[in-house]
Amino acid sequence: MPVLTLHDSNPLTVRAKALVFEDPNSQALLDRIRQVAPSDATVLITGETGTGKEIVARQIHTQSQRRDRPFVAMNCGALAASVAESELFGHEKGSFTGATTTKIGWFEAANSGTLFLDEIGDLPLPLQVKLLRVLQEGEVVRVGARQPISVDVRLIAATNVNLDEAVAAGHFREDLYYRLNVVTLSLPPLRERPGDILPLARYFLGNYAHKLQADPKQFSPGAELTLLAHSWPGNIRELENVVHHALLIGQGKVIEPRDLRLSVRPERVQKLPTSGPDALANLRLALHALYEQRIPNLSDVVEEVLMGSAFEFCERNQVQTARLLGISRNIVRARLIDYGIIAGSVRPPPPTNHDVANVVPMERPVSSIMSKRRSSCVRIGYQRFGLLPLTKANRSLDEMFGTLGFQVDWIEYPGGLQLIESFQKDRLSLAAVGEGPPVIAQANELPFIYVAAEAAAPEDEAIVVPIDSSIHSVSELRGKTIALNRGANVHYLLIRALEEVGLDYDDTKVLYLPPTEAQEAFFSKTIDAWGIWSPLLGDLVLSGHAREIVNGLGITDNAVHYIAGAEFSERHPELIELFVTQLTATAKSVAPHRVPRRIDESLLEGQQRVADAFHRHRLIPREIHVNAQARWRGNTIAERTLARKSGC
Repeated sequence: MPVLTLHDSNPLTVRAKALVFEDPNSQALLDRIRQVAPSDATVLITGETGTGKEIVARQIHTQSQRRDRPFVAMNCGALAASVAESELFGHEKGSFTGATTTKIGWFEAANSGTLFLDEIGDLPLPLQVKLLRVLQEGEVVRVGARQPISVDVRLIAATNVNLDEAVAAGHFREDLYYRLNVVTLSLPPLRERPGDILPLARYFLGNYAHKLQADPKQFSPGAELTLLAHSWPGNIRELENVVHHALLIGQGKVIEPRDLRLSVRPERVQKLPTSGPDALANLRLALHALYEQRIPNLSDVVEEVLMGSAFEFCERNQVQTARLLGISRNIVRARLIDYGIIAGSVRPPPPTNHDVANVVPMERPVSSIMSKRRSSCVRIGYQRFGLLPLTKANRSLDEMFGTLGFQVDWIEYPGGLQLIESFQKDRLSLAAVGEGPPVIAQANELPFIYVAAEAAAPEDEAIVVPIDSSIHSVSELRGKTIALNRGANVHYLLIRALEEVGLDYDDTKVLYLPPTEAQEAFFSKTIDAWGIWSPLLGDLVLSGHAREIVNGLGITDNAVHYIAGAEFSERHPELIELFVTQLTATAKSVAPHRVPRRIDESLLEGQQRVADAFHRHRLIPREIHVNAQARWRGNTIAERTLARKSGC
């Protein structure tokens, strides 16, 4: 169990020490921290994901009387319900299947120090009851034990959800909420403290240059304007990744705007600096920075920023937003739904014969064209593997869907589980995932269909260790800490690799971390091994930072599956067929080894093997049988639909 302290000798991540808060809002927060840190009061930190909640928690710890004692950080959202109690409170040997040794929990590990529970709002209700008892009694009872163990822990909790709303909805216990809410620190998103952006960016640039033993670099004026103009929906975490990437690819001693890999879908307007003569002058500067990036569909991006910022300015009132912008409330509502800012749906009108025969009739009013594009949006989720990034790059699918009056919205995800969660919230129409996520989806009764699959690529996933690690084989993973994204293909690879050498899944310590957090843990060596996939896998190995101890060859298929929402496939079979057709065309032109094929019995049998393994190791809540009917049947219905729409 990794116990992190604040000693300078401890290899913390770059961001964990990034207390470079210079904005007036941040300075006020630091003053508040200095007031509450010396006490033992429970602290609740609220704020969006990536705003630096763990940085604040560590600062509270280092300014407290417990500064020389352990600081233990735990992400409640990364825990499977079946093991969460054991993780928190520990277990006795033989208390459940696989409990081969006695193990202390996070509370005992943090005894006399500080325990930081991140994403506390994701803690299951039964565990909320037990957590409340621990806070009240100051003692824990391990799973399988009866004797309580006294603990002296200062608790700091954090959440990115509104706990008031969670309490009202019955998802969070009211008594626990009041127990946690002794001191509340609200951490503003990065867009609301623009004075922190450049100091943080320079801090990350200097630290990564030192870590990578690279020549010192600085930002050009254009790059600094670009950083200030961005809305930073991923907050400090996104800023760190952008700077790290820019340092790796930038040429020369100056980072230019083109070196900054920024999201093209900022959610809200960034507060601009006030150095110019007026707000419009600052806006022009920000736009020039965006022009330098050559962002595709820039008009749409700017409109989204305009709409989202106006909605926030009007305190999320649609009528007032419409008045502010001088447009109708119906247009405001349609845009907000399309951008995912509010929930709801806008049904597209049925396409006419004329719509199918022509891309967009030029004589139609622009407002009518935009309305149709916005109300007919196909959202496609992808990761950085397989054919979808290539298909997105050549824009052929966008053009084909455009002939039927549909706009394509591409959304990148760090892992399959995160993508499936968006599917569950009805935010996606089509997606590419690995072998594990569809099983997770079926276990949660998510209605979807298998559309197609790429050829197996087992060598594109692996369990890796640091280049200087003493671990050289899977059999040496006993008792070691392994990070992976829950439900990903490498999750199944780990299970199969352990079984082949006679080890049980519970013989290792598995931490569920998204790739960005796992990468930090890997480089800081707070984990022993990491389950990862290409292209990051290839980058790690080629850079000399990691080596493989096992990959999927001879163990797993590691296929890419294309899936669609069940309702979407019923409404738009013609789009499913066009989707598969274009994937095939892309593969034939640039990646013949990836030509997708229809879902057949062998692929479904592979999914069943994954499902059985996940259930065997309690990674899914129930046994499932992969539904052979949940697969795309092909051309017949789509051809009839296209013929009907074209008047044939």
